[in-house]
Amino acid sequence: MHQHTHRWIYPAVLSLLVWVTAGESSRGQEPPKSPTTTPPASARAVRSTGTGLLLEPPLMLTNVTRAQFLEMAGTIGRHRIGRPWTQPVLPLPEPKSRKGQALTQTEVRDYMLEARRLFDDGESVPVSDIGLISTQEDVIRQPMLNHIAAFSNSVARVYLLVQRTATDRSWSYYSIVQDLTQRPVIDHFAELTRTGPKFEGTSCYKCHSSGPLAIHPNREDLVLDAGLAAALNEHIANQPLSRFHFPKDSPSPPPGKPLTLKACARCHDGEGDRNRLFQVHAHPIRVLVDFGHMPPDRRLKPEELADLKAWLSPDP
Repeated sequence: MHQHTHRWIYPAVLSLLVWVTAGESSRGQEPPKSPTTTPPASARAVRSTGTGLLLEPPLMLTNVTRAQFLEMAGTIGRHRIGRPWTQPVLPLPEPKSRKGQALTQTEVRDYMLEARRLFDDGESVPVSDIGLISTQEDVIRQPMLNHIAAFSNSVARVYLLVQRTATDRSWSYYSIVQDLTQRPVIDHFAELTRTGPKFEGTSCYKCHSSGPLAIHPNREDLVLDAGLAAALNEHIANQPLSRFHFPKDSPSPPPGKPLTLKACARCHDGEGDRNRLFQVHAHPIRVLVDFGHMPPDRRLKPEELADLKAWLSPDP
């Protein structure tokens, strides 16, 4: 998933911003606001802090209005997004007793397809945004629209990402299934194609070394339902330590050198909150540090930034 998450999220304020779904005639209009309109900290977009880490100038999409965002997001079907909710994660039916057995590939596929069905039928509660990470650096330097929904039961955490660029006509579907029957938890990634889930590893690992990433809007106004975004970030932040599953036809990419900077390794040490970071993860590191999301509790000191820049730079 693109909105590439960690127990680094600020404590989320679970405020409720309800959008009463409007008809097609209201497309592009501002949805009604609840009394609480200030996005919680964990859903709030921030500007580049000018660290010099970014490979490209920061892209904040100043030419995109909120009305345009709502118009583009609504092309997925207005009945599927902006729905009232009481819980951010939709419960899935409980399976029969498993006695510690890992999920089979068929079960993982079924969970992914069920998440897609629930979204398509308008039964999920997705967050809609234009993502920060997906619009910076060498990924997609244009508006990237996302709809992100979460589901769970006692054996699986399931995420669905429905995504397209501003210039695309069709939407792509992606899913993560976390197998909770195993320790550490195992993360399965796939693109949901017309013929079914196509499991991925190589490209997804570059941003998802520890499972799903927190929701980071490109701008504060380019997110629909900031309260739901904060609640989903709370769910993501509390995920267990996990291990990435690489399919045989999509192996692990060369990792490069491990990140040993103390400010990062205190959480990303492989035995703590999140898995170790390597040079292959340079893209989300550059973006999240530069935009002030990492570390979660302070800014890096100049000498720490210098060390991080040196580590990120390829060997001559």
